[in-house]
Amino acid sequence: MPRARNPQPLFPNFDRSSFGSLRDGAKDKLVDLFLRWTFGRPDHTGNARRLRDGQWLPMQPHFWRGEHPLGEGGMGIVHLWCCVDDNNRIRDRVIVKQVHPGARTFQRRDVWRNGQIGGEPRESMLGNEVYDNLEASAPGDGKFVTQCLGYGGMQDPLPEVSAMTGNTIYRAIAAYKLYIEYCPFGDLRDAIIRQREAREPFHEGFIWMTFEALAECAVAMDQSKIVHSDITTSNILLSNSDPERFKIWPIPKLSDFGSSRIIDGAARRRLTGHDEAMHPYFTPPELTRDDANFGWAVPGLYVTNKTNVWSIGLIICCLMRLQPQLPETVRIDDEPPQPIDRQLRFDILHQREIKKLQHSSANYSVELRKLVRSCVKYDPARRPSPKQLLKAVRRLMDGRVGGFDTYGRGFGRIPWNKKERLRGKLKDIWAVGTETDIRLRP
Repeated sequence: MPRARNPQPLFPNFDRSSFGSLRDGAKDKLVDLFLRWTFGRPDHTGNARRLRDGQWLPMQPHFWRGEHPLGEGGMGIVHLWCCVDDNNRIRDRVIVKQVHPGARTFQRRDVWRNGQIGGEPRESMLGNEVYDNLEASAPGDGKFVTQCLGYGGMQDPLPEVSAMTGNTIYRAIAAYKLYIEYCPFGDLRDAIIRQREAREPFHEGFIWMTFEALAECAVAMDQSKIVHSDITTSNILLSNSDPERFKIWPIPKLSDFGSSRIIDGAARRRLTGHDEAMHPYFTPPELTRDDANFGWAVPGLYVTNKTNVWSIGLIICCLMRLQPQLPETVRIDDEPPQPIDRQLRFDILHQREIKKLQHSSANYSVELRKLVRSCVKYDPARRPSPKQLLKAVRRLMDGRVGGFDTYGRGFGRIPWNKKERLRGKLKDIWAVGTETDIRLRP
């Protein structure tokens, strides 16, 4: 059950950090204001589709008490808005992500396209660049990333230098909004938890399907020299299935490019450009920090296109082991689930490799396990490149997906009791055309 909200007044010069570092009362106030925001269209949409005209309202799941957003993170808040007609039928929907990067980050040129502060946020730019690369490679393959449908709502912190003290004073809370396509079936983390609770390993076909989708994203990122930096089970969303291929399972979509970077010389050498939040349970060797000494866990490593490959291998390992995050990667908790000698520690020579690849009740193919093992090698030189990975996935998945790549093509719904389906009731409760009266009015 979400905790009760306790909004407190905002003081821009005091509440100038990114969202995750604010005091709780300030976070609550920003959430409260966000949920009562009168919906406005994105100021810029690029090549994305235009949102429908009409009345847009914030939705609220019926099982929640009080008013809460769908999600919160280190950089901001996300919630679902739906366009409804006079009969309360949903006509369109979009996720709005309100980003509070902190006053100083807002003023950094590297978080904006071409260094233009207050222009297009880097998250929108890089995410849509990957989408465009996928579409250029094969029309329709853009389905493997969440598309940013626009951005706007820029709120400059309005910094001023005090004539008396010489200190910078902030007059507003830094913010901007991103409009992102809605994925109705949650994320991979929740899917893993449901399968684990049901004590049922994922069908190998679902794992190969996800592996292929993420490998395609890795190739698309490589085309633009992008490192994602935050590939986690929570950042892979599940959307409506493709009726022509793998109809039985929802499409996995890579999301949240807020920590992404162009791999230029400085970023490659980790000299700059890795300041945003990266989930410590999912960081590859090249991006793992030594929090005690405020540096990198292992000196001398370089960020390359194989950094994304390691992250993808870890995600597939989580699927195979039925764990939303591997217990050996949980190193910074007060009471970590594994003793230090069993943790994945890149700064300790004999603890740099993931030893266990699958759940005790699973029996995945040797080919799948070998390919995952190659992705999560500590030494980047021993990992496949994105192109090599995609080629290997496509070659090895042939004949190992149980025929589910074509199953269901040409006829109606997949039987609800088909045992290979994902566990849990996957229902699109905000589907276009459905009637709803469960909404939070601003």
